[in-house]
Amino acid sequence: MTLDVWNDPGVISLLSEIVDLGERPEVDEFFWLKAVASKTADSTSHDLKFFNAAAPPETPPPRENTYRIANIILQGGGVLGIAHAGFVTGLETIGVRFAGVAGASAGAIMAMGMAAVRGDDLLNPTHKKVVDIVSAMPMSAFIDGPYRTRRLIKQFLLNRPSFSPSSWPAWLGALRQIQHTRGLNPGNAFEDWVRGVLAEHGLRTVDDLFARLTSISKQLNAAIGAVRLQGVKPLSALELVEEDGRHLLQVMAACTPIGVKFQFPDDIQYLSAETGTNSPAALVRASMSIPFFFEPAVFDVNKDTWSAFVKDRFKHLANEDKLHELSTIGEVAFLDGGIFSNLPVDAFSTILPDVPTIAIPLMSAGPTKPYRRRARLSSLAEDIGTVGFMVRDQRDRDAIAALERREKVFKRRQIGAGSTMPARFPFHLAAIDVKDANWLNFSMDEKEIMDLFMAGLMRAHKFLKDLQGGPNHG
Repeated sequence: MTLDVWNDPGVISLLSEIVDLGERPEVDEFFWLKAVASKTADSTSHDLKFFNAAAPPETPPPRENTYRIANIILQGGGVLGIAHAGFVTGLETIGVRFAGVAGASAGAIMAMGMAAVRGDDLLNPTHKKVVDIVSAMPMSAFIDGPYRTRRLIKQFLLNRPSFSPSSWPAWLGALRQIQHTRGLNPGNAFEDWVRGVLAEHGLRTVDDLFARLTSISKQLNAAIGAVRLQGVKPLSALELVEEDGRHLLQVMAACTPIGVKFQFPDDIQYLSAETGTNSPAALVRASMSIPFFFEPAVFDVNKDTWSAFVKDRFKHLANEDKLHELSTIGEVAFLDGGIFSNLPVDAFSTILPDVPTIAIPLMSAGPTKPYRRRARLSSLAEDIGTVGFMVRDQRDRDAIAALERREKVFKRRQIGAGSTMPARFPFHLAAIDVKDANWLNFSMDEKEIMDLFMAGLMRAHKFLKDLQGGPNHG
């Protein structure tokens, strides 16, 4: 199923309003970093020249050759990540292009999809192809466990769970499956689908992904190097990115049994060498390993780098015996990236830190049930789920609190800095209200998918309106 988004009257009307909003000067107070593009000699990509929107060139460049450069951070949220596609559509429509892309779980699908679609050129728009990709996801096929388990899951998604004696064999089968594999679904159908999508866009191996990121980093560094040589402020404060661009894409996953956050593709160096020849779909699968819904994604470690990695991460937290025990682990498993970093707002705090960055939380309006101590298994499952969400949400709150502290530091630095700093704190939270949509509803119909896309597009519209003078969070 592919949505007919571009002929929808509501989408057409909203995009028209977004284009008008994009003309307002307040928008460039936030999107201060702009690029003028010209085709390279071989016409395969673009040469970029950066300038500060507050100090444009004497001869205004053609609008169609001018772009706004930013970073984007995409929160996890299961199938609700479809809303991200709507938000990206809105901003790319006004010429925003994303240098850095980070995400966890559902955000990882979108982040990897954008990296695949844009190819070797930062300025290639991604939204139309990405919308086609996410709207055509065969979501119900991702429930790929045994027949009785699939039926049980779909009953839950339809709010029609059965506890009658006839359903007991299915329940027992599901419990045994979790006991032996730690997941109701193998996740093979999901990974196969991602692998096919990425291959269609030229990403067949992780090495292919690094080649793409290297091309993007060279494109960025050429523009950054030019303005640094000229001493243009605040552009001269821009830092070069790694030559291989490995931090321009950040996909988060939770590594067990050691209990640390992995950031792909950078941390792939700690996994076996053959991982580089695998599809990047394996990294998305690792980030999307929803506990108990999907089986964990298992990888062998790299024996040459693993010991040093363990010592670096645990040197102040474990004694020598524990360090030795962790160093001798032969394989690790990955769970959903949202466990440790569902909204990784610090993703670009050390690279391109003053480049405008937008983080997209997915805000749910589902009902909150009062706490009641009950002996039923269903109540126990609800309580376990609540604890998991509490931990994840508190990590998000801590991240947002850290962001607010960074804003205070920014404002103190701004005093007396003059033109050496952006006019506004270059970070904005733009939460998308997904109403009461179920984040595990892998059986969504076309209307539900369209509603999520529209929620993201409407949030892009509101984000641009907020830039008229509103706060940087909201």
